[in-house]
Amino acid sequence: MSLVGESLVLFPTVAHHDAMTETWLADVHGWCFNSVEEVQFQRARAAILRRTLKLDRGVPDPPFFRERALGFVVDNRKKIVVEVADRETVKLAVKSKRNGHFKSALNLALPSEELCTHTSFGSLKTSLRALRTDCDLKAAGDVYLIPPTGLSVISDIDDTIKFSNVANKSELLANTFLRPFRAIEGMAEVFQKLAARDSSFHYISATPWQMIATVSRFLGEHGFPEGSIHLRKFDLKDVTFLKKIFPSHKKKRKVIANLMERFPERRFLLFGDTGEKDPEMYGDIARRYPDQVLGICVRNVTPDPPDSLRFRRAFAEVPTKKWTVFEDAMRLESIVLPELLGRTLP
Repeated sequence: MSLVGESLVLFPTVAHHDAMTETWLADVHGWCFNSVEEVQFQRARAAILRRTLKLDRGVPDPPFFRERALGFVVDNRKKIVVEVADRETVKLAVKSKRNGHFKSALNLALPSEELCTHTSFGSLKTSLRALRTDCDLKAAGDVYLIPPTGLSVISDIDDTIKFSNVANKSELLANTFLRPFRAIEGMAEVFQKLAARDSSFHYISATPWQMIATVSRFLGEHGFPEGSIHLRKFDLKDVTFLKKIFPSHKKKRKVIANLMERFPERRFLLFGDTGEKDPEMYGDIARRYPDQVLGICVRNVTPDPPDSLRFRRAFAEVPTKKWTVFEDAMRLESIVLPELLGRTLP
């Protein structure tokens, strides 16, 4: 089967309201690329993945591999025009970078809800359209209109809401490329209860952008509320592939700080896990934004007990009522969240 095809993708982003201009400032982020032919897929770049995953030559690709690997072996494209909804007067020209990604911001004048739709949990969203200037290639993407006040949920993905086993690199790669995605039991129900409070949701991960389609499908199929998705850039040609495919809290920290500074009157619930550095990162964020962090919930995937020295250090100077280390989402749903959400929100 041929895999050739021009593709254009707009990622789900957010917009904030500017009271001075009475407009919404929307993030624009997308990707333009050309899928490779079958023969190209079998060559060098896909071979890096096969060697890393220890797949035998001559053996048919296992389920999920082709779909999840394809984004890593594409040819990137340039020069597109981004438009909002169906209004030709509101548009922005932006040129993609070498990796095919393009980023900018766009002012949206939305005097009524006629150009908006409601999410499954009541918030508003609108749609951006992307158009290649040299062909008829088009794409659409959601922009979530986040009001100045309310509750925002920021969540890591791997080992927080999706089983990945980040601590074991070979298992991480197998769970990412070769196996069905598995949701952490009970977490979708926790998030659905939070969605009932008209919360906004922001999913942040070190997963590469090349896997946006499978990540989005996972969230939808397992009942997680829709929201903005923030992944990371990655080049398969990087020789340190195995070390760099899922690193880095610097990028995640930057995204979280940007959301908090962009929405200074909102309150935030932070979800993560103990497998890498989420407790340390969230502790730093809570000390930096003490009035905005309503609570921190980290899923324990290590042998460290909740009262261990590691967690006491990570959350030093953070009030104990603001953070919890949990293993059972049922307890989180029935005991911890009611206590956190019992506090007054603006």
